[in-house]
Amino acid sequence: MRDDELRARLTEWAGPLRAAPPPPLAAIQRRRRRRAARQAAAAGGAVAAVAAGAIVLAGWPASTAPRPAPPVSPYLAVPLPAPDAGPETAPYFITLDAGNRQPATVGRASGGILGQVRPPAPGLTLTWVTAAGDDRTFAFAARDQAGQTTFWGLRLSAAGQPGRLTRLPVPPLAGGQLTGLALSADGSQLAIASSTGASSTGASGTGASGSGPQLEVASLATRTVRTWSAATGQVSMLSWAGDDELAFYWLRADPVTSVPRPGSGVRLLDTTRGPGSPLAASRLLVPDDVTVHGSAGITGARIAPDGRSVFLTLHPAPRQGRFRIVRFSAATGQLEQVILSSPGASLGYCGVTWTSPSGERLLAQCGIAQTVRSDHGTTRPANQTWSIPGSTTADPTSFAW
Repeated sequence: MRDDELRARLTEWAGPLRAAPPPPLAAIQRRRRRRAARQAAAAGGAVAAVAAGAIVLAGWPASTAPRPAPPVSPYLAVPLPAPDAGPETAPYFITLDAGNRQPATVGRASGGILGQVRPPAPGLTLTWVTAAGDDRTFAFAARDQAGQTTFWGLRLSAAGQPGRLTRLPVPPLAGGQLTGLALSADGSQLAIASSTGASSTGASGTGASGSGPQLEVASLATRTVRTWSAATGQVSMLSWAGDDELAFYWLRADPVTSVPRPGSGVRLLDTTRGPGSPLAASRLLVPDDVTVHGSAGITGARIAPDGRSVFLTLHPAPRQGRFRIVRFSAATGQLEQVILSSPGASLGYCGVTWTSPSGERLLAQCGIAQTVRSDHGTTRPANQTWSIPGSTTADPTSFAW
């Protein structure tokens, strides 16, 4: 078809359209208003449908849309507690009396003895107990008559009944003095502090010998040991922040004046770093010479599992007068709160033995067979005191929650 023929055909088709009268303006406006109303109604229906869906989902039974469970370490018996967990969700603890060579006792916070834990073999004495973060997994140190210390694990059942002690894949401490023991929150690593002696070489070949302080981290998964050691000083008061950072108290005193040297105090070690000196591989959180309202001298230290707060017990030397339990910021090293203060003379040892993951709840063992519970968060502060069933001694090595 030629161009002139195509133009003629289009003119013929458009003729009827030109002949028809144009629609009135009012009709066009009415159609536009109806079209806009339909579009607004459709949009409103969509919003209503979304809102209704949100309401249905919000009220849906939890059993049909469960929240994802927190990760569980193969070394734990149950998942770790929530950040605001208290003794209601972590009710079990273990006490022992190494001085009288008595079996360890498993107790419940609400009262009652659930069972006893005896040494795994004749001639062994349970000397230390520490807990993981799940309230069911514990580690013990046991010393034989020759002075060698071995390490053992224990699981509690859902009802708190103790199982059998099992030997942990950790090299024994051959002589020397155990000065600290702490099981990581996920139960996969055991931190060991000792002095005047050393453990045998671990599977990684990093074991060391000497007479100074030694800090070891034993991996139960890989059966390896990393060691940080120094010629002089003392390492004690171990506690974990997460599964990689370890808080400890470092004391290095002048041999003549006995005054602590610079660097002494509560320090934080990144255990993923290579072995070396515990002083060089860590950073200072709170110095040893800190004083709060006249109370000085760190006799107890514990970091919260989330690593944000450090709890200290301060005693006027030599552990006389009023003690104070205080909270410092791990990030700034500044005092945040005085949590507890003794009304009079010291009761002897007093130290924080357990905190919730966020550090807003704590338990402090103060005096013989006494525990102070403090819910010192901003929502419901409260302090309570009660006796510890089966406890006959006040010592940081004898209580694990």
